[in-house]
Amino acid sequence: MLSREECQALINKVVKLADAEQVEAIIHSSTTNSTRFSGNVITQNVGLTDQALRLRVITDGRQGVASINQFDDDSIRRGVQSALAVARVAAKDDTLLPLIDKQPEYQPVDAWHESTAKCTPAQRAAAIGKVLADFDKRKLEGAGIFDTDEGAVAYGTNTGVFAYKSGTKAEFSVSAFLENGNVEGWAESFNLDVNKCDPWTAGQRAAAKAEQGVKPQAIKPGEYTVIFEPSAVAEMMLFWGWLTANGLAFAEGRSFHRGELGQAILDKKLTIVEDPYHPELGGTPFDMEGFATQKVTLVENGTVKAVVHDRRSASMCGQKNTGHANAQPDAGGAGPGSLVVSTGDQSVDQMIAGTERGLLITKLHYTNVVNRQEVSITGMTRAGTFMIENGKLTHAVKNMRFTQSLLTAFANIDAIGREAHAGGGALFGGNFVVPAMKINNWRFSSPTGF
Repeated sequence: MLSREECQALINKVVKLADAEQVEAIIHSSTTNSTRFSGNVITQNVGLTDQALRLRVITDGRQGVASINQFDDDSIRRGVQSALAVARVAAKDDTLLPLIDKQPEYQPVDAWHESTAKCTPAQRAAAIGKVLADFDKRKLEGAGIFDTDEGAVAYGTNTGVFAYKSGTKAEFSVSAFLENGNVEGWAESFNLDVNKCDPWTAGQRAAAKAEQGVKPQAIKPGEYTVIFEPSAVAEMMLFWGWLTANGLAFAEGRSFHRGELGQAILDKKLTIVEDPYHPELGGTPFDMEGFATQKVTLVENGTVKAVVHDRRSASMCGQKNTGHANAQPDAGGAGPGSLVVSTGDQSVDQMIAGTERGLLITKLHYTNVVNRQEVSITGMTRAGTFMIENGKLTHAVKNMRFTQSLLTAFANIDAIGREAHAGGGALFGGNFVVPAMKINNWRFSSPTGF
């Protein structure tokens, strides 16, 4: 991972070489360390260091972009020449926005932990080994991954803007299998500080899910009261952010808002905040136009309050830029990256005890969009689905496919968990701070047969 000083020196070099009216450089640098395991043995330990520089030049209303991943002088010169060559033949764009001038100091984000950056393969192996030794005793087969990563992003221009942010994360994900892999339990542990990541507890949760998941029974499709554990809620929040908080989609009338905010259409218990400054997320305090990223309340007590913007979408609909720009030019528009869901007043056990008949869902799988304006998604349950009857878990259930509008689901919230911690967004990635959530009338469209 490149330091602040290394990034600033590299950006200064690129800016001086580029003979253009305006020059912008964005650097991403990361070191990823992964220990993988399956069949109760460690199978792979890998380390990857990656770096990339994206250069954009603007001259006479034209822009050119080039990217390089080698930072020697010859590669930098070729990257600069490529961007300049593209700008010379590009069509003139009268809507092209100029780069901004030097900004005030950005709010610091405490996201880098030396313990995570210096975590060794031996340390990860020791934590994994403890989990797998327990699995051996319980005749479970474990598979998963333990990542300890560090990364940095830097933004700079020839107009005087420079911003840098570094961060770390540790993530342990484990599946426990029974009956030749036909029964799976899963859990994860995530933290910016590896010393606060807890593989042992995650392993115990995955093991318990697998042992409780034997002899799953099929149930009929239909609407059920469902208690979603935090990992499943994180998956829903990933799609909620994509489909409801994009400023460009809002400005162009492609989102469910249809150009209006202030709609009190969700349950009053629900508040969703885009918060890159949350201590468990360690988001980036600036965007890829150099603006400070703002904390934005998207949903407040069930009322849809806001979307996030870059300069373009903010101007289109007469709203404030919230500092959520992606690298320009960008056809997709601004989106949130650090969603935090408000907590409630119940534990998962209390939710179960208060449910006459319903389902407990560990996680969602293969989730995707059905209808953008209806905010509807489809996917499957996985790694631990259980029937609740008369306030108790009674048996495992074969996985079900769902097709559900999140607008309808979030209007039918029965209870929200009293604890929320950072977790991943499963298949598509991302990190969120979310509690468990109990939702009535969740629609399952078909069984999966396993």
